[in-house]
Amino acid sequence: MQTAAGAPTRLARIAAALPAGLAVGFVLLFVIAPLVAMLRETVVGPDGFTLSAWSQVLGSSLDRAQLLRSMELGAASCALAFVFGFGHAWLTERTDLPLGAVLGPLGIAPLVVPPILVAMGFADFIDASGFWVCVFLLGTSYAPFVAVMTARGLRGIDGRAYEAALVARGRGPAERMLFRTIRPEIAAGLLFAFVFVISEHGVPEFLTVKGKTWHTYAEGVFARWTRRATGTTHEELVGPIVTALPLVVVIVVALLVALRLRAQSELRTDFRPLPQRRLGRWRIPALLLPLTYLACGVGVPVVVMLRWALGSTQRIEPMSLDRLRRNFRGAIDQAGDDLAYTILLALCATLLLLAVAAPLARLARNRARGVELVTILPIAVPAILLAIGFVHVFNSRVAGDLYGNLGFDFYDSMGVVVCAYAARFLPFGVLTLATALRRQPRALDEATALAGRSGLATFLAIRLPLLLPVMGSVACLVFVLALRELDVAVVLPAGNGTVVRRLSNIVHFGGEDQGGALALMLLFVACALPLLAVILTGRKLRSLS
Repeated sequence: MQTAAGAPTRLARIAAALPAGLAVGFVLLFVIAPLVAMLRETVVGPDGFTLSAWSQVLGSSLDRAQLLRSMELGAASCALAFVFGFGHAWLTERTDLPLGAVLGPLGIAPLVVPPILVAMGFADFIDASGFWVCVFLLGTSYAPFVAVMTARGLRGIDGRAYEAALVARGRGPAERMLFRTIRPEIAAGLLFAFVFVISEHGVPEFLTVKGKTWHTYAEGVFARWTRRATGTTHEELVGPIVTALPLVVVIVVALLVALRLRAQSELRTDFRPLPQRRLGRWRIPALLLPLTYLACGVGVPVVVMLRWALGSTQRIEPMSLDRLRRNFRGAIDQAGDDLAYTILLALCATLLLLAVAAPLARLARNRARGVELVTILPIAVPAILLAIGFVHVFNSRVAGDLYGNLGFDFYDSMGVVVCAYAARFLPFGVLTLATALRRQPRALDEATALAGRSGLATFLAIRLPLLLPVMGSVACLVFVLALRELDVAVVLPAGNGTVVRRLSNIVHFGGEDQGGALALMLLFVACALPLLAVILTGRKLRSLS
């Protein structure tokens, strides 16, 4: 739709701007609005503007102790994540480890298993209530961030530079040079793990039920939220929001540093892969680290869930395949709707995120750096706090009047959870797609400009097809993360129908046998989409891709 002179018509300009406009609208409504609504409530009391609630930030010794304990938990968990994640990536990418080509892609597998299932698995045979148990569980669950970033760094190094250092200075200096080169990626992976660990609520709360006597800062925020109805003063009502601010500051700082480190080194196209280092007699002993990592992150929870489904928690009837069949049948009868609901939530959130992330990534590529900074906010804010923001916006009196006029209650529908999930994981889509777009040559724009095509037509006809493999990877990641999301589901009423929410109730209400069968079905669904993508595309799994 162009004029005779080649200038686009008004309708063409509107069509070109529409995707970006809708994406920006989504960010304003489901990212900015919840955060602004929370901040506004902290400074607007019954008598007008007030900062009285802010004077309570870290005002109690309990808050300070919980924040300190969260920092300790984050640091210790990252140390373990480094051992597992860096060790797995280094051995499978860098050495002639036996079965390295098979074990390498499995380094991402612990990300498929919800942390609450890892905790439930280990709690079945150990006293899961201590600080170091929590460190072990969270460090294992979030080690994939370190593994992926380390592998990314190793694949981006020119092997010729390493070989030159090896010849000129010897093995030790060459290895130290290699480590210094990938240090930004390692640090970024550790900071990403740190961000998720200190905002984690599900595992620490599960261990509290098991007898843990200390609490994390995220637990304190959620406890204040559950007690908000008993508050009588403005300070008590907004306490959950104000209390969370120190945690938000820590996460924002860590995330900004991680993103800056991540951007320091981009993958190049003209390089020779690193030569593999021979382990010699250490080849077999070196298998212990990746096997331990995968056994803890995947093997234990899967085996325990399978034992539950076989009837290990029943005292009268022994474990049997007949019991397994009955538990799977019972899980489908009692929670089949929950599983279908969870899958539909994850699929809708994934599609919505891709529809929003693609135009935002295009804006970010065109030097709109503020887009990336705004879209990282959902990860910078703990999931529980983001969900509280959704409550303030979509369960408000104004929203209630709007629902009455429309005849549809958005807050109690699946839609609010879909939008919350899409907002929560939006940074993964925007940052990944923006990076992929920046790697595409600028010559494409020049060629299409000479052909007289609009920017939107260029994106749809040329750049979007080149992005499809990356979008497929983003879709798999977001789908898996949405299936395992617990903290958002805990706050939003419409999230109570998810499988992970039902599984988290096992510790309170029992039902481990059918819960184990339900957990296995959830894990099967989480693995199905990535495997289906591999089968349909015919692409081999790349180590830690």
